[in-house]
Amino acid sequence: MKNIFAVIGIAFFLIFASSCKKGEVEINPPSVGDTAPDFTLKGINGNTSSLADYKGKVVMVEFWATWCPPCKELTPILEKIHKKYKDKGLVFLALVSKDEGEATIKSFIKEHGITYPVLLADQETMRHYGISSIPVTFIINKEGRVVTIHMGNTQGIMQKLTSEIERLL
Repeated sequence: MKNIFAVIGIAFFLIFASSCKKGEVEINPPSVGDTAPDFTLKGINGNTSSLADYKGKVVMVEFWATWCPPCKELTPILEKIHKKYKDKGLVFLALVSKDEGEATIKSFIKEHGITYPVLLADQETMRHYGISSIPVTFIINKEGRVVTIHMGNTQGIMQKLTSEIERLL
């Protein structure tokens, strides 16, 4: 009986340790099968992007922060996915709170060798996606519907994401 409680305790710890709490939100995130909430955001490069611009494409939307340890661990995995699928039809959009400041975000991008687009998310976009902890990854199909949602940096995330992406492309 003690072993069962130990296993349950460890499982809860691993689940909660794999994400960084950001705060409570008023809106629940879209569920699998829902239309992904649209957004129009300024990119760190100065260009503006809208989710609607990519209708008809598979899109991976990643919410992260420069201060979040699981986000830092996930960054090289996301970079590999971006490089592998960017020419095969996957659109990758990384969203980070604009409140972190452009200088901090640019420094993080340079330090981690990020080549995928980084957009400056506002609080409204974060609320519409129900972001209360990070990292969170949404995979959106060509019809604009949420296919999968991954919270945290879980074991085997690269394999899960690549499998889902290949199925949709």
